[in-house]
Amino acid sequence: MKDIELLNELEAKIRKMVSSLDREREKNIISNKAVQESEKLSKIEEKVRHLINMIDQLEQP
Repeated sequence: MKDIELLNELEAKIRKMVSSLDREREKNIISNKAVQESEKLSKIEEKVRHLINMIDQLEQP
């Protein structure tokens, strides 16, 4: 009888750990998307700065 209780307790703890792992994975997916979006924005910012520099050069006599 004690073994069954211990197994049930172990199963409950494992289920909690699996749920926690799933939540952490979701956070990482969201975090990775944020990093990718940030990198894209940085590239766009760099291109815009380059275009501004080119326009400034064209405006100079």
